[in-house]
Amino acid sequence: MAFTLKASAASAASFLAAAAAGSSASSLSVAAAPGRRGGAGSVSFRGVSAPMVAIRAEAPAVGEEERVISGTFAKLKAQGKTAFIPFITAGDPDLATTAKALKILDACGSDLIELGVPYSDPLADGPVIQAAATRALAKGTTFEDVISMVKEVIPELSCPVALFTYYNPILKRGIANFMTVVKEAGVHGLVVPDVPLEETEILRSEATKNNLELVLLTTPTTPTERMEKITKASEGFIYLVRFYNFFLTIF
Repeated sequence: MAFTLKASAASAASFLAAAAAGSSASSLSVAAAPGRRGGAGSVSFRGVSAPMVAIRAEAPAVGEEERVISGTFAKLKAQGKTAFIPFITAGDPDLATTAKALKILDACGSDLIELGVPYSDPLADGPVIQAAATRALAKGTTFEDVISMVKEVIPELSCPVALFTYYNPILKRGIANFMTVVKEAGVHGLVVPDVPLEETEILRSEATKNNLELVLLTTPTTPTERMEKITKASEGFIYLVRFYNFFLTIF
């Protein structure tokens, strides 16, 4: 089973500062205080060839108490902490192990768990997570299997869960239906890495109807105007895709 960690927000501050120099920073909140795990500046990285880090997006004022992920980040910010967000691929080596892993990660103090839905063409992932997805698919893991497992496990967790999935599985099942199924399973948010900002309107609309937070992605080289639009549209937190090949993977 491949187990990876996401970077703390503190490590991303310099990237956003450089990438968005001169832009309004009101839509971003980067915590630089000591994290929940380790001291100030402690960093861990999601195991991908283009590593990503999580940065909190300012949550909407209306209904924020119902936005579990945004609420989690707001609480951590108030406490001067950063988030501990582990990532695992569902079905690797099997769903029974995934269920146990989710419970263990929750017991270890995870602030949010990101669960990857195995997909045959995971272009946004590096070799470690691609291999995990391949193993899961080889075992016959399906989206429906993942949802069934998640529906049983999430009620036992104290932290929110966000699904990392690609757009094709969503389109295949119908956007509205997909969002309803995910919400009924108890999921709190979605990360869909292969959908550009211009094509997220329908996704965001259906996610909002189901009180799901849709996390968007940006990069250090994203034009300032576009980055501002992404930070305003993203909910829960923002993915910052990093370009240098430095990441930590724990097996």
